[in-house]
Formats: sequence, C-alpha cells, structure tokens
Amino acid sequence: MEPIQVVIGDDHELVRYGLRTLLTAQKDFRVIGEAANGKDAADICVEARPDVLVLDLRMPEMDGLEACRLVCERSPNTRVLILTSFDGDDDVFGSFQAGAAGYLMKDVAPRSLVEAIRQVAEGRMVLDEKISGRMLCGVNNPSQRSRPYGLSEREFEVLKLMAKGLNNRQIGEALWIGETTVKTHVSRVLRKLGTNQRTQAVLTAVREGVVSVRAA
Repeated sequence: MEPIQVVIGDDHELVRYGLRTLLTAQKDFRVIGEAANGKDAADICVEARPDVLVLDLRMPEMDGLEACRLVCERSPNTRVLILTSFDGDDDVFGSFQAGAAGYLMKDVAPRSLVEAIRQVAEGRMVLDEKISGRMLCGVNNPSQRSRPYGLSEREFEVLKLMAKGLNNRQIGEALWIGETTVKTHVSRVLRKLGTNQRTQAVLTAVREGVVSVRAA
C-alpha cells in the first residue's frame, strides 16, 4: 500500500518540525514538502499533488483560505485539512466553502490528528469535536428537528451518509440503490438546504443539530 503523501503548511518552524516528526514516525505517511507561507504551500501542492495538505489559516503572503481554494482548484485530488488556533464560525465555514475536507484545532491530540489525516485521505470529512459540540449546543429537542427542510426519509438517510464522507457510489452501496438515484437524492438535499455544495449542506445540518460528522 502506498504511503499517504503529506505537505505541511505553517509559518511557525516549531509547528512544522513537530508535525514532520509526528508523521514520519508513522509507517503509512510520507512528508513530501513543507511551506512557511500560503503561496509556497499552494505551489508545492500544485506541483507535487500530495494526498493531504495540512494547512494553517493565518500565514504570510497568502492566507490559508486562499491557499486552500487554490489547491482545491488546481490539485483537486489533494485533500486540505485545516489545523489552526482559530475556531470562529467565519473561519470554519469559510474553510469548508473554500474546499477544505477537515478542520482541527492545534490542541488536538497527536493520535487524533494522525487518524484525522487518514480519514481525510480516504475522502471523509472531519471536524474538531469542540467545534462540532458547539454547533450542536442549544439543540433542545433533536427528535423534533430530526428531518428539517422538508427532507424525505430517504433524503435524510443520504444526508447522514454524506456527513460520513461517503461519495455517491458508496452511498448507493450502503442503501442498495443505484448511483443515478443517489445523485437525484443529493441534488434534492442540496436544493432543500439552499446550497450547491455538499460540504455546506452537511455543515448546515450539523449546525441545526440533525447530523454529526466524524469528530477528532
């Protein structure tokens, strides 16, 4: 099995050193590049096409959001995992809107970070448990909000599997339905949640307290 190729983007040398040390100790990881600013991180990813970019938000020359957006456009097979000290809603939602596959705080446990990178590399979405918990806070009666936006039972099942990071083929296999049918359900879910992005639909549902994503 090929190792997961990772690029690290952070403007603090100590953070890069710590991440490199942690990841190179894992048999299934290979760090293929490092960058101290967003522009260099994006350039490395466009050229090297890593599996995962671990990226800070606040960096010189080009911030993490713009770097994330650029990488997702020019190296679409590279999954971006934001690792930051900032947990504001604008940062979280802005990152996912830019194409990020995960968002973790820098106080995450090393083992959880390693597992999150593996999950992101597999195509799943991850969200720091503190942020996920905050989004769910205040949901007084989840059972009454279990199917908002007029979702049908099948559409809600599809949404829950989307939150687990499954693609259309995997959703079809899980529900024993064809991929074309899945696409129809996904389109209806997106329309009812008022977005054209899968990640944004999932985040909206998380914020409403009706689904959860894999927490790290």
